[in-house]
Amino acid sequence: MKKAALFLSLIVLLSACKDKFYNKYVAHVPVYMDFEMFRQSGNFEGPKSITEKGNIYIKDQYLFIVDPNEGIHFIDNSNPASPSQIGFLNLIGTSGMAIKDNYLYVNSLIDLVVFDISNVFAPVEVARLEDQFPNALPVTDVNYPFTEIDKSKGVVVAWETKEVKEEVSTNNPTWVGCANCDFNVLPSKNLIAMESFAVSSDGGGSAVGISGSISLFTILNDHLYIMDNYSILSPISIADPTNPIAHEKIATWGEVETLFPYKEHIFMGTPSGILIYNTINPNVPEYVSSLSHARGCDPVVVQDDIAYVTVRSGGPCGGDINQLDVIDVSNISTPILKSRFQMENPHGLGIDGNQLFICDGDAGLKVFDASNPIDAGNNLIAKFKNIQATDVIPFGDVAILIGDDGIYQYDYADVNDIKLLSKIKF
Repeated sequence: MKKAALFLSLIVLLSACKDKFYNKYVAHVPVYMDFEMFRQSGNFEGPKSITEKGNIYIKDQYLFIVDPNEGIHFIDNSNPASPSQIGFLNLIGTSGMAIKDNYLYVNSLIDLVVFDISNVFAPVEVARLEDQFPNALPVTDVNYPFTEIDKSKGVVVAWETKEVKEEVSTNNPTWVGCANCDFNVLPSKNLIAMESFAVSSDGGGSAVGISGSISLFTILNDHLYIMDNYSILSPISIADPTNPIAHEKIATWGEVETLFPYKEHIFMGTPSGILIYNTINPNVPEYVSSLSHARGCDPVVVQDDIAYVTVRSGGPCGGDINQLDVIDVSNISTPILKSRFQMENPHGLGIDGNQLFICDGDAGLKVFDASNPIDAGNNLIAKFKNIQATDVIPFGDVAILIGDDGIYQYDYADVNDIKLLSKIKF
């Protein structure tokens, strides 16, 4: 009788095991920091090496470089031939910035933080909009799935990549797939490899600094505009820098990659074209018009009612087009494509007077004569190879370029003899 009971128990146990299904895969697992400790970040430290390229920004004689997720490098650029690092603002989760007067506006993952930088050697936090970007997460380039986030544990400040095993409900054992996952059925050790899937979770006058063309922050008059999660525009009043006021967020007509201010309008680069919004009511920007192009990443800059747009293949935008579009925006309601030029793999760009600068990927930095904008792409002045060029700010006869291995500065006072002034290595 005891043997029979034991035998019956083993059958039940084995049956139960056979009904268990597991997903086993490599994933990003959140690393948490409690809110109080998180909001104590923002210390200003001595100079440190730049570890990763990010947005570039200039204000007066200073150059600011975002080190993604880490903070901002402050550099005295009064002599572009010999830039001097001042210090590093250590701020968790930084990805973008803007400056007006003596106030620096920067994101720290879920928060917007304001620093008084009247003394660039000792920035002081003066305001913080908590939870302004509630869905913000640390950047990662590695294509793994993400495990579930528990916000009660704090702010996700990093990812730990490790193997995860999760039990799947026996009522619904259907496998939907995820990147680098295995399907594990117990008690057998048979692993069925699954196919991998990709998983993804300035205008306003001299008081305002100048950003590169690849930026999701911009300032117009007394308002700061920030793209939140690429499809939500956050208008924030900064009339009183120490008391920024966030207004209702606006869903844009597409997934926005870049922002550029021009007169009273915001030009937005999207994977399928440009969008134009007015700021007649600065708290509620309104859609005005758009112009489509083949799919591709596309920063935009504007000067004298002419918009210059680069469209590139690959990256997060996909597509197979590499070109420069020149667009007449004199009638803001009806932008008109005037000309188009083939490029290698263009990224950021900048315009200053008659000089158009294009970061053409592996082809390096290209400088064009844009005195006749419609024919600009046919008038190459100079080309600097052996640079993986990403973004550029041309201003005051100095072009500041960010590449994969450092910051380059060029003197273009004589466009027929453009000279390299300095390089800050990464």
